Amino acid sequence: MLDSHVKTFMACLCNMKENDVMTDVTLKLPDGSSVSCHKIVLMASSPFFKTMFQSGLKESTTPVIPLDFTDAVTVKTLVEFFYSGEIDVTEDNVQALAVASEFLCMKDLKDYCDAFMATRVDTSNCIELSRFGKNFNLVKLTSAALKLTLLNFKDVVKRFSEFSTLTEDELIEVVSSDELNAGSENIVFSAVVRWVNHNAEERKEAFSRVAPLLRFPFCTQGTLNNVVSLEPLMCNPECMELIREAQNFNLNNQHRIHSPRTVPR
Repeated sequence: MLDSHVKTFMACLCNMKENDVMTDVTLKLPDGSSVSCHKIVLMASSPFFKTMFQSGLKESTTPVIPLDFTDAVTVKTLVEFFYSGEIDVTEDNVQALAVASEFLCMKDLKDYCDAFMATRVDTSNCIELSRFGKNFNLVKLTSAALKLTLLNFKDVVKRFSEFSTLTEDELIEVVSSDELNAGSENIVFSAVVRWVNHNAEERKEAFSRVAPLLRFPFCTQGTLNNVVSLEPLMCNPECMELIREAQNFNLNNQHRIHSPRTVPR
């Protein structure tokens, strides 16, 4: 009975908006179009509008409110949501809705978008979505994207055009993790060198900060002697010391069972 009453009420609100019955504010959109609304509906739906209309500033009394924080389609989608209680979140609109919900302080919608995107993470988008999640404090998305990156490191590196966009801090977060599933430290070293050489002029100095985070003792002996030791980026006292430490470790642990990525800190 209650659900039926709510649906009837929402349908009535939609009808009033569509027929411009007692609307008292117009939202001016970036594409030049506009949407007539009821302030009370906007206030009930979004803390942003509630604060605006109770502020006592000119926005609280002006009949036209320009909105340029997102595109017109997204605003219209949200207004329909305000009046109907229903919204179709898709892969095409979820990022725009997440950004809009952040701006409008709509926590429930933002949380829904967060959870939605967290289920859509794969090796082709994990870096992009991790960055997006951090920018808008989407906890589930950020966690899911990082976990997938760590679990599928080799596949992520194969998509080097995306991997190469990592910032130094993002790269450090990945290669320093105890959860990194690389299969071999050889792969981690190679990925870091490729990342540096992709923009050597700007990233060469970063290598000295990233190198101590690599687990050189878990490189194969052949890679350590024939690749790591001969890599020009390693030609400095700090990195040469890392090589010596790794070689000493190997000499003292010749019969150890090799574990892909489990060097104790």
